[in-house]
Amino acid sequence: MFMMKAQVRETGDQITLQVCGRLTAEGWVGELAKCWQAARLKYQDRVIVVDLRGVTFVDQAGERLLESMHRDGATFLAAGLLIQEVVNQITGGTK
Repeated sequence: MFMMKAQVRETGDQITLQVCGRLTAEGWVGELAKCWQAARLKYQDRVIVVDLRGVTFVDQAGERLLESMHRDGATFLAAGLLIQEVVNQITGGTK
């Protein structure tokens, strides 16, 4: 079974939601959505950066969630060709 992990880190006025593993519909998209909503409520006055550098795979459900997060103000950190391409498609080439 592949796992996903999300951790919240506070650094000054920035909040980082660090995500590791596979972002897929098998439960993990829902978990990240919950983490995102909780962070948005708790840190309404802060920038929230979603660190995807530890993500190894994103399925269509994960892409839809990331699109929604981007519309709600998330910015992304990405590494690796696959994840960087997903982020570029979502953001129009801007992180």
